[in-house]
Amino acid sequence: MAPIPFYIVDVFAAHRYQGNQLAVFDVRGIPPENLQMDQMQAMAREINFQETTFVLGGSLEMGFDVRIFTPEYEIPFAGHPTLGTAWVLAHRIANTGAAPLRLNLGVGPIPIRWEGDMPWLRAAQPNFGPLFNATDLAQLLHLSPDDIDNSLPIERVSTGLLYVIVPVKSLEAMRRIRLDVGELEAWLLRHQQHKTNSLERLHTSLYLFCQETYQADNQLNARMFCFEQGKVAEDPATGSAGSCLLAYLLKNQVLGVYLVRLRVEQGYEVGRPSLLELDGAITDTGEYLLHIGGQVQYVARGEWG
Repeated sequence: MAPIPFYIVDVFAAHRYQGNQLAVFDVRGIPPENLQMDQMQAMAREINFQETTFVLGGSLEMGFDVRIFTPEYEIPFAGHPTLGTAWVLAHRIANTGAAPLRLNLGVGPIPIRWEGDMPWLRAAQPNFGPLFNATDLAQLLHLSPDDIDNSLPIERVSTGLLYVIVPVKSLEAMRRIRLDVGELEAWLLRHQQHKTNSLERLHTSLYLFCQETYQADNQLNARMFCFEQGKVAEDPATGSAGSCLLAYLLKNQVLGVYLVRLRVEQGYEVGRPSLLELDGAITDTGEYLLHIGGQVQYVARGEWG
C-alpha cells in the first residue's frame, strides 16, 4: 500500500500548540479491503491523540465521508475532529476554500459554514437523558456539595456523544476537581453510563462549567473528563460537549434567554488554552439550532507507511 498522507492541526486554538490536537488521514482511493476498521483503530492508537479522522472520499456536492476514532474505539461524532477535518479538506486535501461543505459522519450529515477562516458546525438535535444527584457528583469529583450550583440540574445531554453537564459555582472549585480512575469507572457502571452497559455502547463523559473565567472576554469556563483506555483523561477542547452545553443552557434558560452567543474557555489546567465559540437558539417549533465554531492552526503534514 502506498504511503498515506496525513495532517496535524490544533483545533479551538488561537495559536499553534494550543487547543486540541487532531490527525487527519487522507485515505481517498484506498480500496476498503486494504484499510479495515482494525487498521484505522491501530493507527489512531499509534497517534494517540484524543481523536483521529480518516477521509474516505466524497465531494462538495455529495459531502465528504469521514470516520472518527479515539485510541479506544470508533465514535459517531465529535466536535474538534469535525472542524479540524473540515479545515484540512478546505485548505489541504480538497482545496475548496471557504465554501460550505458537509461531513458525512456516524450521526449523519454535519454541515460546515465559515466565518472568515473559522469553520462552524451545526450539531444534530440534542437528546436529554437522566438527571443526577449533586452530592453523588461532588463526591466523585472530590468536591464539597456546596461547590455544585444546586439552582441548575445535573443532566445528561447528547448530540452524538454522551455528556453529564455539571454546573460548578466557582473557578476555584473547578481547579480543585480531582477524579480517581477506579471511582469514575465504578460510577459509570453503577449508572449504566459505561460502554459495557449503556444503550449507546459508549462511555459517558463529564463536562463541568462555571460562570467565572480566566479571561474577562470569555463567558464560561469548562473542563471535560472521560474514561479512556482504563484511565481518566482530560480533554483540552471538546466541541461535542460544547454543543451539549449549548443545548443545556438553552433548555434551562441558564442565561435567561432562548438565544445564546458566547465564548467558552477550556484546557487551562492541562496547559493547552482553548476557545470554543457557541451560537444557539430554540425556534418557535422547538428545534435546537446548535452552532460550534473554533479557530484551526496548521501544524504539520507527513506520510504514513
